[in-house]
Amino acid sequence: MAYCVKCGVKLEEGARECPLCKTPVILPLGLERGRSEPLFPQPLPPKGIDGITKASKDIIELILALLVVSEITIALTMWFSGNIEHSFVPLFSTAMGALVIALAMVAKHTYVAQATTHIVLVSLYLLGIDATSNQLCWSLIAVGALALFWVFTVFTTTKTAKAHHGWTALLLMASLLGYVAMINSIVVGRLTWFVPVVLPTACVLFLGEGLFYFRFLTRKKNRLQLADLVIFELIVWLLTLTVLDIFMTHYRQGIWNLNWSLSLLSAAIVLIILLVGVSVSRRLRRYFTSQNRHY
Repeated sequence: MAYCVKCGVKLEEGARECPLCKTPVILPLGLERGRSEPLFPQPLPPKGIDGITKASKDIIELILALLVVSEITIALTMWFSGNIEHSFVPLFSTAMGALVIALAMVAKHTYVAQATTHIVLVSLYLLGIDATSNQLCWSLIAVGALALFWVFTVFTTTKTAKAHHGWTALLLMASLLGYVAMINSIVVGRLTWFVPVVLPTACVLFLGEGLFYFRFLTRKKNRLQLADLVIFELIVWLLTLTVLDIFMTHYRQGIWNLNWSLSLLSAAIVLIILLVGVSVSRRLRRYFTSQNRHY
């Protein structure tokens, strides 16, 4: 390592002068050389590049071999035991288990890719098991729950969802309502309590959350009050439960009356009065404070 003979500054390899005092650097003959070239001039591919490695191929081949042996063993066992007509479930379960492991090796090692792959495979497995009864019933509810889980926990982590908050919120609301409507349609055979009970309750909830968004979240962060956020959110949910009780009572008994939500409505009214009082007191305090500054 070379140093400047005048000021002692550490010199880079191949430097012609000192970067501090500009003193020329004179190297003995035979020692002059330029910057060393990198061992690999071309940039190496990043780690985790798309593609299947040799180790992954070996594991997939092993899985397929074990799958063939398992399927043959199960088929022969069911045949000799006289239960060949019930062999679909064990054969299908074994095949789906091998497919889950194999696709997990091939798919990208990211949360979105792995979660989506497993949710799709589990949904196909549930539909296949339910199809053994020549009709789809309970599997539709389970698959709908998995789809709702994907929308809330997987899709919301993608760049598309983060870039479009408004559309993402609408998608979440529509997915939740669609799932509830599907449950009503599957269990009863048609939409009965969804339209007179769920829809108006959802409208009140969405209206309250919309007011919450425009009242607080569109303001500057330095003006937000945590107490106001909590109180307003409590008011929205208390009023939503009250509306649910009203429409449920009307659906069951045919009368507009409160059944179990009277205390919730009272609490919501008290919180509304408190929130309005706090807001008015803050406005008055800011008004008199701003007036005193002019004197």
